Amino acid sequence: MNTVPVSSRTPILRGRARRWLGLGVLMLALAGTAHAEESGFRHEVLMRGQILEARSGALVVCVGEADGAQVGQVLDVVRHKRVSRSPKAAGPRFRREPVGQVRITELFDTHYAQAQVVTGKPKVNDTVELIR
Repeated sequence: MNTVPVSSRTPILRGRARRWLGLGVLMLALAGTAHAEESGFRHEVLMRGQILEARSGALVVCVGEADGAQVGQVLDVVRHKRVSRSPKAAGPRFRREPVGQVRITELFDTHYAQAQVVTGKPKVNDTVELIR
């Protein structure tokens, strides 16, 4: 009967164990990433555009039918403000400042809509977004 000494089988077993261990770690990492997205670590923006024109409370926004916009939807308005800090400091150079809300009153193109100010004082170039 041919028998292989235990000492010569050990490297083969170690190699297989390493592969299975690596595969297990990879699977856990992927499962953790999927769970992190579901648990609310990030918000999901359904629609985002920009205010293109503002005249006495009537706005033109760059969201339309192609984006899923509907008459009556209320969008949050955000202004991006530069943060004053030293040039060598780490971190973001801008911050999001909530400005108010607008309501879509008319869709006049696949990419544009008319909106009315609900709250705040939105300006041209502010961002409008619908967050789920």
